[in-house]
Amino acid sequence: MNRRVRMLTPDVYDTACDLAGAALLRRVPAAVSIVQVTADKVWSDFPAAVYITADSNNVIRYVGSVLRTGSVSDRIQEHVLAGRADRWIRLMVVPLHVDTEEVLVRKIEGRIGMVLRPLDSVRLPSLGRVRAKLRVR
Repeated sequence: MNRRVRMLTPDVYDTACDLAGAALLRRVPAAVSIVQVTADKVWSDFPAAVYITADSNNVIRYVGSVLRTGSVSDRIQEHVLAGRADRWIRLMVVPLHVDTEEVLVRKIEGRIGMVLRPLDSVRLPSLGRVRAKLRVR
């Protein structure tokens, strides 16, 4: 499968923030390392967010979301402990308002993932479109 890869650039980050719409808390345009997120807890103020990860070549690997009493840092730590973050070098966050409903957080993750096409995201949340059911006769 020949997939066009997308790089984690400032323009791509701006697009991700734009896709968050009114739920966007603020822009945090600086990429950080996985150590800064897990050990230094640089994103501990964000309990609602979409995060974007990139590898050593700056290729987008994963897009995920979080809405919890903890923070994005806690969620990234779970990925690390499960061995899913081995290729992640740089991360960026799209923080959302704390009162954003879960269904909207997931839709925003789906929108961002659909545009950025991360290599390692196996499935992304639905954008809420109605799907026609196929009938087998």
